Amino acid sequence: MLVPSKAPLTGFQAMLSGTPLEDCFAFWQSRRAGRPAPPKSIIDPVAMPQHIIPHLFLYERTGDGRFRCRLAGTAICEAFQHDPTGQYLDDMILPSVRISRIRLFEDVVERVLPIAYSGNVAEAGRTWIKFRRLMMPITIGGSVPDGIFGMVVFPGFELRKSGPKLVDDGMPEMEIWATPDDLASG
Repeated sequence: MLVPSKAPLTGFQAMLSGTPLEDCFAFWQSRRAGRPAPPKSIIDPVAMPQHIIPHLFLYERTGDGRFRCRLAGTAICEAFQHDPTGQYLDDMILPSVRISRIRLFEDVVERVLPIAYSGNVAEAGRTWIKFRRLMMPITIGGSVPDGIFGMVVFPGFELRKSGPKLVDDGMPEMEIWATPDDLASG
């Protein structure tokens, strides 16, 4: 007798699979309730898996089109060695990647689609840190998506008293957008 197999994971689902990002996406999906993007008011930390909280972030697109960090979890603050809350994205990232990163944030809000991507975070004067990030649209100031709720993990990064220890986990740099099938699976 043949046993039906599970459908293979898409690129987006595979990028999240086996990581806390998967739990964050499932939480976001549960809050959508048929909407393209959930309102920030129902992103309740009490209801979410507690292990994702230190890795969460929230950005709001301001009236001038910039993205301001409204929340950065403790794991993010530890990795960057400062709290980016209140800072603007374009002030935090290196000029060499500024345009592409801002465009990615804009695309999440304008396309109203989640994206998972990985690469290396770089800050001036610091070692590059590998990351895997999930960004999902939310509404903050009305009914149109104007914010990003998400999570970042730093595979191969350990914080020690003597400083960060980096391990090359072989994770390639990539960007993968959610598909309608990914969104329907919630």
